[in-house]
Amino acid sequence: MARTATTPLHWPTPLHDAMQGYDWILKNLAPPEYKRRDVYTCGSYLGASLATSIALTESYPHEHMAVRGCVALNGIYNWTMFLPDHPINQPPKKNRSKNKGEDDGHRSNDPKPPLGSSSSSTLRPPPDPAVLKLKQQAGALFSQPDGLFDPFASPCLFFQTPGLLVPRTFTEPATAADYYRATMSMALEDFLSPDDPLTAEEFLRLVRPRAPRRSAVAFPPWNSTLKIPEALLLHTAVPAPPPSLLRRRRRRAKARVDALATDSFRAQAEALARAMRRSVDKELKERRLWDPHLEGIPADEATRRVQVSAVGAGGRRRVGGGEGAQEGDGEGKEFGFPPGGDANRFVQDWLEDRLGR
Repeated sequence: MARTATTPLHWPTPLHDAMQGYDWILKNLAPPEYKRRDVYTCGSYLGASLATSIALTESYPHEHMAVRGCVALNGIYNWTMFLPDHPINQPPKKNRSKNKGEDDGHRSNDPKPPLGSSSSSTLRPPPDPAVLKLKQQAGALFSQPDGLFDPFASPCLFFQTPGLLVPRTFTEPATAADYYRATMSMALEDFLSPDDPLTAEEFLRLVRPRAPRRSAVAFPPWNSTLKIPEALLLHTAVPAPPPSLLRRRRRRAKARVDALATDSFRAQAEALARAMRRSVDKELKERRLWDPHLEGIPADEATRRVQVSAVGAGGRRRVGGGEGAQEGDGEGKEFGFPPGGDANRFVQDWLEDRLGR
């Protein structure tokens, strides 16, 4: 694709390039009239979030040619988790009350705490080095922190608000000035009376930043013909905790190692899968009110449509999971995933199962 010397390589240029490619496919590879053709998006690492966001926004089941599903490996589906204010980057809070609903500063009617928040009874395994490398490159990939809040970069944000203020930098928490910019539209000088003894800077120092409450978002929108696509979210296995962490786990009988409360590809995949499955469950619940043909659909339809699976570091699928997991064999076609394992064969089987229906 032709590109001028002045075209920036950071976000949102990758999205524009990918959508241009998708539009070309629709224009030049569309089937004859009245015939259908399925499109499946596929991506890994940085391409995984692009493949997922395009699938979520281009899955129109009634169109004769549209996205029907996606396959993603080791994607970052919520880049805001890398910001200092995100709960995953906060130290665990100690339980200050014995009453339910009052621990960790969460009221009893608050929604489920964000992924990554933990109590004193949770031990966090070390972050995945590959995820940390992407975190360190966030500034070069996005140029400005507000790019992390774009749902096309962070597909999880199609389903929920981030619950964070947009900071000025990637490495510093949001300040009072950031809070003021996000919550007040008038100029600060117009807000303060001429006789007010406070200066603008003094006023900002007194303002206590408070992040907006995280809340669910209805996706797809109720008036849209979009449908949650079938998805296969692959991730490499989380590295085993170091011996020191395991010793701490033994010493503290009530403690548990929460593999999802850390920077890992598994945590990212599981978070997106939960959001997509909730949307599928809501869709089926509403459709059952008027569509009698849904009676035979199994209760685990959401899990079938949105699958999560671990593969080894070399692209080999982990069969069974846990400490006794075994690595599968097989070659299969190449889908841009690491060779030498059976991830490509796994993807091939997944696609053939859907294309053969």
